[in-house]
Amino acid sequence: MSNKSNIPEFLLSSQRFGIQLGLVRMESLMRRLGNPQDNLTCIHVAGTNGKGSVTSYISSMLAADGNRVGVYTSPFLERFSERIRILDGMLSLDRFLEDDSEGEIIVGDLFLLTEKVKTAVDGMLEDGEEHPTEFELVTAAAFLYFEQMACDYVVLETGLGGRLDSTNIIKNSVCSVITALGYDHTDRLGNTISEIACEKAGIIKSNGNVFLYSPHDTDLSGKDAGKALAVMIETCRERSANLTIVSASELTLVNNSIDGQDFTLPYRPGILRIRLIGGYQLHNAALAVRAVSGLVSEEGIREGLLRTRWKARMEVLRMNPLILLDGGHNPQGARSFRDSVDALFAEDFKRNPPRLILGFMEDKDYPQILDILFSGLPYCFREIICVTPDNPRALPAGRLQKYIAEHFSQQALFYKNQTTMYNRQGSISVFEEAKSACFKALDDSAADDAPILCLGSLYLAGQVREVLNRNI
Repeated sequence: MSNKSNIPEFLLSSQRFGIQLGLVRMESLMRRLGNPQDNLTCIHVAGTNGKGSVTSYISSMLAADGNRVGVYTSPFLERFSERIRILDGMLSLDRFLEDDSEGEIIVGDLFLLTEKVKTAVDGMLEDGEEHPTEFELVTAAAFLYFEQMACDYVVLETGLGGRLDSTNIIKNSVCSVITALGYDHTDRLGNTISEIACEKAGIIKSNGNVFLYSPHDTDLSGKDAGKALAVMIETCRERSANLTIVSASELTLVNNSIDGQDFTLPYRPGILRIRLIGGYQLHNAALAVRAVSGLVSEEGIREGLLRTRWKARMEVLRMNPLILLDGGHNPQGARSFRDSVDALFAEDFKRNPPRLILGFMEDKDYPQILDILFSGLPYCFREIICVTPDNPRALPAGRLQKYIAEHFSQQALFYKNQTTMYNRQGSISVFEEAKSACFKALDDSAADDAPILCLGSLYLAGQVREVLNRNI
């Protein structure tokens, strides 16, 4: 539903209120709607990186066990309706693998629920209260929908932070899951890792169960990891919550290929398999498995992991030539992308250098992202294509090209001292329209069989995924 005619105008017009953290508006709105969230059994997911993947793993395992599962995620990539989805048992999961629109809220329901939300907002305005933000309105509609559809479980991904995120209107949760922590949204969540961790820890409920991906297994410094962990431990102590720390050391990789990954966990029998690639997806899967232990059968865990899909996260869209799409929009995401690409494709890329499509938001730390991508490359690029994503916050492609040209050696990017036909100067091109850049890259790769890598904002991924997925 990329067509805006399929999105209620009331939601579109509410985007002008921007992002305003806080629960006062949400509390009033939900009270007027009858507090449907109080009738839901929720699993709450926060963190800097991996929220969407962990939400997807948990949802899939619950559905594989025969549950009707509401899934709330953001942002959407291709269709607004992706944000509100129901996976209803194993058959629904199988359909999801064939059609990624499976279970999404239908247009009619979205419009009807939005009208109900609008009526409540009108009452708020009449009483002199602030207008809710677009995210708050969509969250309210999602709660209404999941209650209406009698979901067995609802898996909630926070939008931003946790403590003041509108999803945190829920009073209780089956568990709180906190994924890899890092620096992002520092303008709103704080400039220190302790401040950021405190915001994420805001979803922890009194006497609740908490599953945390060990900060010491992220790319945080040892000092920062210790500070983040201290915040989580103290918050759990204050709220009498049970904390389980999930470490990468717990899992053993059995097999890693472009088709997926096999691994074992000491507290689970047999070999588990995921289709998603990238080393970080093993960590996300391990965290999700710990979170649903006791809720899901062994078969549900195995089958749910195997059927999990998550678009634009190291997503292989095509094999010949390879087309890889990733929404690595912060330094931690870029490090995961780089490590995964080097592990799986470095030798191939030495023989056949890829095209790299890049596009970022201006408020992201793109200098550090680029440093991670380009430092110590074991292969070279055939060309780098800078694009401007279709978003008011986008970094202009011309500025991205200028930064790369001024800060990185062209010889390091495009030359390698090897005897190959590609031992020549590459190029850094500029496209103001991302889709045009993708069409050009596809046409060129159809002629020379070069792989295509596309990395950057999730907004970019959503705009170009359909293009990159077409036949070439």
